[in-house]
Amino acid sequence: MGNQQSNQNMSALAELGLASAGIIHEVKNSLQSVANALLLLENEPGLSPHSRQLVAIARNELSRTFDVSAQSLALVREETPVTVSMTKVLEEVLNTYAAKIAHKQITVERRYEFNGMIQGNPGAIRQMFSNIVVNALESAPRESGKLLIYTHASRGKSGGGEVPGVQIEFADNGPGIPNEIRERIFEPLFSTKGKGSGLGLWVTHRLVLKQHGWLRLLGSNEGVHSGTCFSIFLPLNQVRPN
Repeated sequence: MGNQQSNQNMSALAELGLASAGIIHEVKNSLQSVANALLLLENEPGLSPHSRQLVAIARNELSRTFDVSAQSLALVREETPVTVSMTKVLEEVLNTYAAKIAHKQITVERRYEFNGMIQGNPGAIRQMFSNIVVNALESAPRESGKLLIYTHASRGKSGGGEVPGVQIEFADNGPGIPNEIRERIFEPLFSTKGKGSGLGLWVTHRLVLKQHGWLRLLGSNEGVHSGTCFSIFLPLNQVRPN
């Protein structure tokens, strides 16, 4: 009876997740039309400076909404684990933000010591890497900014046992995170930047846990010395040890 009830609860949660994803997707499509209209309006030659300022505010708030939509979809999306190349996903993420990297003249150092494959959900992994990279790019100083991505084989606890996996460290030379708020950075809606949704690190943490891994903010005496260094551990396989 207990297993039947548990299966019913899981089925209900799955249906709720699908319904939520559908709603978010439709809302996102509608807002995209609004964003396109605002872009056209912003380029109107006769628009007053005050009106341009209002359009800019509206576009900024829409950007926040799109961010929340993307993070929410990442949480409710269910994927079947497949073979994933860490190097390929990392390069896809860096290519996505190539324009931002070039604009701020940030130096990206790749130290890929792990070039193997793992079993995982590529969409979730891409989202968690994107969230960490975006934080690093925003924290790194213009022109002198640096981002180091270091991957290496490792072992970590997963499901009550120690398993082989890969550790991915993202280190930037930004101002770092003050000690007094380090314990709060994975809380939902908490932001250190005064902008954005405050969901990025919380969603990343949840997605890492769904991959049976862990996420840590390293201290200055751990890993690669930097302003901020996040470390993600992902197991090679998605099967939990007994």
